[in-house]
Amino acid sequence: MSMKKVKYAEVAPWDGGPNQTHTNDPEWIMQKGIIEVSFSRNQLDHNYFHIRRGEKEEQVFTFQARYLYQELLDKGFILKE
Repeated sequence: MSMKKVKYAEVAPWDGGPNQTHTNDPEWIMQKGIIEVSFSRNQLDHNYFHIRRGEKEEQVFTFQARYLYQELLDKGFILKE
């Protein structure tokens, strides 16, 4: 059984840096058509993110949020301004 190779996002909108304009946003929304996925940092523990897709919400580790962010980019989602 082979494992699926997953690409790690080099830059996420919540990262700090000279060219990052969305670092301090409370929420980041990825959109493709009418589908939206939102990311927000857990205010009590910055090692976790809340991910919301429609009615479903889950809490994931920061590295999992990065993988999901990259996966959505690969599927054609864009960061909503």
